[in-house]
Amino acid sequence: MVISDVLSLDVGGSPSGLCGSGQHRWRLPRPHLWWCVVGVALVCLLPAILNLAGADFSSPGRPLDIEATSHMSPGQIVDAIHHSLAGSFTHTILEWSAFCTAMFTVILAFVHFKVKRDIVTPIIAVSLFWAGCMDAFHTLAADRLIDATAANENLIPFTWAICRTFNALIPIICVGVLLLRGSAKSGQSRFWFVSMVSLFFGFLAYGIIHFCATSGQLPRTMFPGSLVTRPWDVAPLVLYLFAGVVVYPAFFRRFRGSFVLAMWLSVLPNLATQFHMAFGSTALFDNHFNIAHFLKIIAYFVPFFGLAADYVRAYREEKAISVRLGDGVVRREDSIPGRGSAQALHSPAWRTARVARR
Repeated sequence: MVISDVLSLDVGGSPSGLCGSGQHRWRLPRPHLWWCVVGVALVCLLPAILNLAGADFSSPGRPLDIEATSHMSPGQIVDAIHHSLAGSFTHTILEWSAFCTAMFTVILAFVHFKVKRDIVTPIIAVSLFWAGCMDAFHTLAADRLIDATAANENLIPFTWAICRTFNALIPIICVGVLLLRGSAKSGQSRFWFVSMVSLFFGFLAYGIIHFCATSGQLPRTMFPGSLVTRPWDVAPLVLYLFAGVVVYPAFFRRFRGSFVLAMWLSVLPNLATQFHMAFGSTALFDNHFNIAHFLKIIAYFVPFFGLAADYVRAYREEKAISVRLGDGVVRREDSIPGRGSAQALHSPAWRTARVARR
């Protein structure tokens, strides 16, 4: 079912716009919806368009000549090592940017929960938290900050595939719990259940990454001469496709809101990420490798933008209500004999409306 068909359904939504546990309808004007979809799609297509224009986003490092280092000064050796690790540095920056974006989204989601007490938001935030932690585990293993014995050419693509599989699977499980266990009114028990499930998957994934990092041999993950250059990345591609076609549409019908819609739209950059990896990347730090890591940042940023946009919309709605309330007080004060607008100007409601107008 396409997004416009789901949005046309007459389903309850939250007046604050984040999640639809209330009785009011949440509606997004269709032109705004298509601007959101087109905007995300254009960001996903932009790297490929720039590739066609001649841009290359690969970050190959200069091979370090061990024999030449004997004729170098200590400073030159350090510079040569840094140049040889250019791809690794780029990989770390991209991965850590994705992790930070995920954490910012989680923090903002829990702030919303503190204010609105809507259980849907923290449950989704838990899934984003562990997805971000998986990226951190992957980065730490690749940078040897977690003890690792496997070579990076095997470790990085294999742990990436494991992380992406868990990143796709954990939100599907969390959303499935919300869909199968009814409305959000009894959400406290569901929140702890999802937290325990996510914690289990988090420790399981970390254990798998630690095992991979300390293993002497890992399965081959890259096949440069094949149509599918990285077959291990097909599994998360299928999971994201399933989430975008089946899981999130059902989730949006039940719990309408900006955050849920943003989670649904984040499937687009996640799918683009997996397409670049599964069908394009043939080596570490090549063009498609770096594009995929950039698009993963976008996939985390879309839910963050959904939360931020909803905060702006909620503030505007509250401001409009305050202004209408102040205008109503003035009209009622003017209708009372012997009392004019001078007295109304000193009423609490009118002072609130004056502040809202600023």
